Amino acid sequence: MNFNFTLPNLPESPQFFPQNMMVLASTLSDAKIPIPSVDKVLAAIKQGKADEVSKLEWVYCIYAKAEWDQKNIHIANYSSSRIWQVAVSNYWLQHYLLWRLTLYYNSQNNQRLADSLSQTFHIFANSSQVKNLLQVKIVLALKNTNPGEELAKIAGEYLVNRSQLINKVNGYLPIWISAFNQFSQYITPYFCKINTPSESHVNWLLSCFEEMLDDKQAVAVDYLLVNISQNIGSKHIKLVEWLRKNYRSGEKWYKLSETARKKLRDLIGAINYADFQKLVDLILHKISLEEWERNRLTRRKEFWYDYSRRFERLRILIPESSSKSLGDYLKGDIDILKNDGSEPTEICIFDFGEWIVVEFFRGKGSETRIFPNNPKNQQVLFDESQLSVKRIRGLGGDRHDHVYLWQEFCPKWLEKKGIIPNSGYIPTKSIDNHRLLDREYQLQNWEIVIEKLEREAKNYCCRMGYEIN
Repeated sequence: MNFNFTLPNLPESPQFFPQNMMVLASTLSDAKIPIPSVDKVLAAIKQGKADEVSKLEWVYCIYAKAEWDQKNIHIANYSSSRIWQVAVSNYWLQHYLLWRLTLYYNSQNNQRLADSLSQTFHIFANSSQVKNLLQVKIVLALKNTNPGEELAKIAGEYLVNRSQLINKVNGYLPIWISAFNQFSQYITPYFCKINTPSESHVNWLLSCFEEMLDDKQAVAVDYLLVNISQNIGSKHIKLVEWLRKNYRSGEKWYKLSETARKKLRDLIGAINYADFQKLVDLILHKISLEEWERNRLTRRKEFWYDYSRRFERLRILIPESSSKSLGDYLKGDIDILKNDGSEPTEICIFDFGEWIVVEFFRGKGSETRIFPNNPKNQQVLFDESQLSVKRIRGLGGDRHDHVYLWQEFCPKWLEKKGIIPNSGYIPTKSIDNHRLLDREYQLQNWEIVIEKLEREAKNYCCRMGYEIN
């Protein structure tokens, strides 16, 4: 099959001739455009006329300097030092030189730039007028054998994370260079070398963590945990709380080494025990107690110190009467117990992972209770705002006394639940029959008291509509 097409008639294209341009060109037939030279620029510097050198001349001078140096080896560094001296007061020139020098260092000297300009950079960098400029410090860091480590120091000095550092020099330096993508790995090692990190340092570190990808963050956190000193962790609760929130459970927990996991458990426990210890000391110093009550509280503090590294988290509750007595001395997250008619007592709730331990400080019962760490118990014991003594006792759970010799028997009771001391073992002590009989007598009386308290607690919970066990 044949197809025949007829082309349409199109208007003739207009013809344009650059008559004026051609006339102008004819008048310039013998003209020559002067090419800038390194010698001309150096001569202007020598004559004190550097401000008359055009940007084009500076660009050509910097570009041609490497080749010029080969023919003028004896004055290569001297001439470059004169250029740097001009750059101190010539903002455009210093910007151009720093940009070129950054690319030079970043590409392992493959960028076309005279070595003499790199070798004499210190003359510019040490000038009092520019040495404190961030971009100058960064270019000096890039000159170092380990630029990433040096950039981490600069970020720490300015308390900025990677993104903030890049934003500060954007427009002054080429921000796509590889060193800006590598220095995050040196942030944690730098932090760990700070003798007494401030709260600002901690905030900076956490800001750096937050912008890292998960895998890189896990490596950085692992290094931190392995190398951080225990006393720094105890002074910076915000840091430990961030670590607990982000790494104590879930997938991130298993990205840490066993050494790091143990250190994190220890840090969390130390913080929680410190709060427990402060509360006991406040009660001993600010609340009027019988001598036997004071001795009992002191022994509690000593006992739980042996388990301090096992605390995952802690909740402190105090009666309203204690709140009035302790007043401004109370610090931190402390809740007030709802008044349900029980004897005044402070309560500490410890999270031991699989188990929740509740310690009653005072009163006739003054027991320790242990509950499975299930969602229900966790919600009541850690999240319920209007918690009372009877509400807790109404939950049931296993209980242990604080009568004579309780320190010898309680560790074995806890061990059955998998809760062991920091040392990992429980020392055995021989107890004579006479002392055992004394304990048994006191224990029988305690059982009578605690059963009465539990009945009252269950009746209270029934009236309030709480579920009981």
